[in-house]
Amino acid sequence: MEEKSTEKLSQVISSTAQKIGETLSQLAQKIGKETGKLAKIASLKAEIFKLQNDRRGKLEELGEKLLKLYKENSLAVVNLEFFKDMIDAILNIEKEIDAKNIEIKKIQEEEKISDEEVSQIPMSQG
Repeated sequence: MEEKSTEKLSQVISSTAQKIGETLSQLAQKIGKETGKLAKIASLKAEIFKLQNDRRGKLEELGEKLLKLYKENSLAVVNLEFFKDMIDAILNIEKEIDAKNIEIKKIQEEEKISDEEVSQIPMSQG
């Protein structure tokens, strides 16, 4: 039974990868750009999406902790180190997002790809 599930998952992943490849190929033909560069943008977009989710999770964790301490009337200088560490982690994630956006812009300029064309590039799935 597990073997069939693994086979089915493998087929879904293969099918998704094939569809992404076809979409990138069609888009490359349409806008006359190198498929490798479009694949790189797709990969960067997926990484940005993941980082944005990580950032949201950290912000949620920060908010939950702050609210809990406030309700317990336990806000104190002692807790500031936790908040500083969490905020530093969020700021580092934001730096990573900015760096990946800069990388996309660089490829965009090199390949003369418009913002609209970049928006049409799907995120890679892995």
